[in-house]
Amino acid sequence: MMFKHVSLCLMAIGLTACANTEHSVITKASGVSDSLLEEKPVSVADSYAGNPDVQRFISQLVEQHNYDKARLELAFSHIQVRPKVIEKSDNQPEVITPFYEYKTRFVNPSRAKLGREFAKRNAFWLRKAEQDFGVDSSVIVALIGVETYYGRITGSKDVFTSLTTLAFDYPRRKEYFQSELEAYLLLAREEGWNIGDTKGSYSGAMGMVQFMPSNYRKLAIDYDSDGHIDLWQSDADAIGSVANYLKHHKWQTDQPWFVTAYVAEPDMVAKDINRGRVPDVDITAWSAVKVLPTQPFVSEKTGLIGLQTGPGEMSYWLAYENFFTIMDYNPSRRYAMSVLELAKSIGRYEVD
Repeated sequence: MMFKHVSLCLMAIGLTACANTEHSVITKASGVSDSLLEEKPVSVADSYAGNPDVQRFISQLVEQHNYDKARLELAFSHIQVRPKVIEKSDNQPEVITPFYEYKTRFVNPSRAKLGREFAKRNAFWLRKAEQDFGVDSSVIVALIGVETYYGRITGSKDVFTSLTTLAFDYPRRKEYFQSELEAYLLLAREEGWNIGDTKGSYSGAMGMVQFMPSNYRKLAIDYDSDGHIDLWQSDADAIGSVANYLKHHKWQTDQPWFVTAYVAEPDMVAKDINRGRVPDVDITAWSAVKVLPTQPFVSEKTGLIGLQTGPGEMSYWLAYENFFTIMDYNPSRRYAMSVLELAKSIGRYEVD
């Protein structure tokens, strides 16, 4: 009955009229975080609960997943648009920063050193992940290093507000973020989280591996078998989940990532540079248009990657399937190349 009272109070006469309801009772029973309830818009109309699209979204969750309507009404009534999320989404460094500047954030002695320390500390779990999933240990470590500095920077904004902002005030990708918001709310119910307690990136990614909610539900694993998936504090769960993710996205065991290439006439292959996310041209075909590997290579299909390695300077690589698998983690060639270059810096010897 408390849920029904709170819901009717919020939706009929606004939040201020609920002041007589004991705050401690609401926060303990509602499934909504204390921090979310401490700050609220002046009225429901100013909150996301006053948005007709959000109301339709709530109804859908109630009908399709039997979600507690009062819990959703309460949570959405305490949040408003977070403009910084939209600003960051429109200015992602993976898109606007040249590779030679972008990679310095991740491919540097400090991050490589900490990566080696992380690898030594987790040698058992990395060996196990290589055996179970066939994914290079250095790549697992590098992904965690690029994403969160090995768990040091996992994000400080509540995921619920960020995802709601992107789901309803970022038209370019609203369908994707509405599906992620739905996944987050289902995950919160499954994991027993209070809505709004979960902290993550501006885009709603979570834990030291920065999984979006749908991937958390589908691909995160309890690798240390303690009965709980924890991507914030468990190195083992993070390692196993990254390996599981990459294997799910067709990581090829003991296969190369890329080789450097010489492109004699860039204009001739302009349409092929950074085209698509599938390695679909064999070496013979590349040779015919004067694109030649400059390192020992495997005769498998590749894609042509071109990135700025200095002002006015382009470098080229022929990328195999595993390069594009990294792009399934983040669809940026700058990102994928940075991860793999950091992996090379970290090396494998620490876990042998």
